[in-house]
Amino acid sequence: MRPQKIALLVASTVTALFVAAVGIVAIAEFWPAADPQQARRNREEQVAFQFNGAAPVFDLDFPIEADPIAAPVDVHQARGAVVAANDYVLSGPVTHGNLAIFLIHGEDKLNGQKIMTLQDGLAQGLAVVHETRGSQLRIDNRSNAVLFIQGGDIVKGGTQDRTLPFDMLIAANTNNVPLQALCVEEGRSAPRGDEVSTSFQTSTEQLPGRKLRLAAAGQQQGQVWANVRSLQQNLARNAGGTVQANQSATSLQLTLEHGRVQANVQKYVAQLAGAADGKKDAIGYVAVVNGRVQSADVYGSSALFQSLWPKLLKASAVDALAERQPGVVTTPTAKEVQTFLTAAEAGQRTGVQGANRGVSLRHETAQHLLIETCDPAQSNAVLHRSVIAK
Repeated sequence: MRPQKIALLVASTVTALFVAAVGIVAIAEFWPAADPQQARRNREEQVAFQFNGAAPVFDLDFPIEADPIAAPVDVHQARGAVVAANDYVLSGPVTHGNLAIFLIHGEDKLNGQKIMTLQDGLAQGLAVVHETRGSQLRIDNRSNAVLFIQGGDIVKGGTQDRTLPFDMLIAANTNNVPLQALCVEEGRSAPRGDEVSTSFQTSTEQLPGRKLRLAAAGQQQGQVWANVRSLQQNLARNAGGTVQANQSATSLQLTLEHGRVQANVQKYVAQLAGAADGKKDAIGYVAVVNGRVQSADVYGSSALFQSLWPKLLKASAVDALAERQPGVVTTPTAKEVQTFLTAAEAGQRTGVQGANRGVSLRHETAQHLLIETCDPAQSNAVLHRSVIAK
């Protein structure tokens, strides 16, 4: 056989094999996996590139797919015991600069149930949040108590710092529970310094400010990144210089740890932290910045509120620092604040239920977003109410 014919035959064979391989890959893309968990992991890996590496050039303002374990619930029967806004007893305000704090007093509804916060769980080694390099992380609760994740909790480490946008209840001695997550550190996709990249070590911070919290609650990754950048710029203006870290300029967590931010935030904390001391009936608080109600967080027990209070106050102080403006601030009255909170209950209501997150109810008006998290172990008593001003 002539050399030309041999070369042509070899080329044809290689081409045919290549086409066949491409066809097999294309078919496999749509072939149902034998293992549903593996299929789910494959989908997560396909999404992972959107949250790792350099910032994508396309718009990421889309609702991330909800956890498949979620199912609709009858919202009229889902909510158990709750202290209604009309029954709140407000005290205060206690003020420093442009930040005013009202405490909310009311009856405990959780019957003494022991609940561990994510911050405490990570600090004590009783909770482990695993990196997956995707939009869902995984968590183990190795304790004998229910673990509470509050929407807006930031976890530090992994291949990117993340925020967990939704409240969740993780049952005791439960492993490998999926966590929806959003990135609050644009661009990083590798270990940072000597940090462990396969898990997250701490959760000492909460998302500050209503804009970031609304973006996270709406699962708008692009808006989360945009609001992190805006927050950094505002903090730099009011803190006396850049607040971006050399290790990672885009990290919200490292900005919140920056010395300039910490020094200024501590001025608020020193004046306001004692407001909750000895208040055994305090179940929540309202944050007012520049004379406008920003948010309220109310809990089913005073013990849970007291445990979270330092972290919550710090987030409100960061917000106040970023939004600080010259001029006199007029604080609303307690009656005006209570009217605002009561109006939030009138919003359109929907519900979502998940195996490990209890029941989440959302109420929305043109001025408010109210999210209620109910505890199934306590006849769906409301564990947490979060009101965010729009």
